[in-house]
Amino acid sequence: MTIHQLINLGIKKLNKTSPSAALDSEVLLSYVLKKPKEYLVVHMGNYVSPKQEKRFLTFINRRLLGWPVAYLTKSKEFYKLNLYVDKHVLIPRPETEGLVELVLNYLKVRSDQIGKINILDIGTGSGNIIISLAKKLGTKHNYFASDISPKAIAVAKKNAKRQKVKIKFVDGNLLEPWGKQHFDLIVANLPYLAKLVDPSTKFEPRGALVAAKKGLKLYEELFKQIYNLQPKSYNLFLEIGHDQAPAIKKLAKKFWPVSKTKIYKDLFGRQRYAVITLL
Repeated sequence: MTIHQLINLGIKKLNKTSPSAALDSEVLLSYVLKKPKEYLVVHMGNYVSPKQEKRFLTFINRRLLGWPVAYLTKSKEFYKLNLYVDKHVLIPRPETEGLVELVLNYLKVRSDQIGKINILDIGTGSGNIIISLAKKLGTKHNYFASDISPKAIAVAKKNAKRQKVKIKFVDGNLLEPWGKQHFDLIVANLPYLAKLVDPSTKFEPRGALVAAKKGLKLYEELFKQIYNLQPKSYNLFLEIGHDQAPAIKKLAKKFWPVSKTKIYKDLFGRQRYAVITLL
């Protein structure tokens, strides 16, 4: 079959189950052929080998079962970086790029006031947040990241090596593995869903998506750990559920009555980020 015929076959098969059938088909064939998507457009009449055709159809069938394209191709673009992902990590979401932007803007505005600081990413997963920050900020700051899953840390280390950034990774629960290490800024995209409602997430690690106490258990635990350290000051940048802003504000006030919490919206106009300043 030709490239054109295979793409159309993929679209036909995926149309009933995927809202992005055309894109999925193109991306999967591009991955199988080890060619950019632009190549497919120019060479639509080229024939594909039987081996490649079989592999492509295998991927299409897996996609029909609900497998995310990112897991099939082992890659996901985030903040203009091509990252390795597999079933051990959550697939980076576009809205999380907004969290990266908030941190970058915060540091940019205060560039004349602060020197080299320690930045920690908790629940790093694929490392998408901390690696994006390290790529953008370079050696201006020190970078650290943790995750409770050793397999996730292995993925994050792989991505950091590919992107040539220096980050210290450890596995462990929230702040526990760091002891009394001081951090000036913490960024976290912890599990905040009360339950899974989107069937497309069934192949992703549940522990990276869902948390007890209406999705707030891990944030409450993190706040408690920070409180016990009694830091002089802290800046927390968190991704939260679109309906969790009031609860996060209340939780922050419970531990730090004089703290300030600002809520920011994502590109879809939903309350998605909380920036908490501990005074």
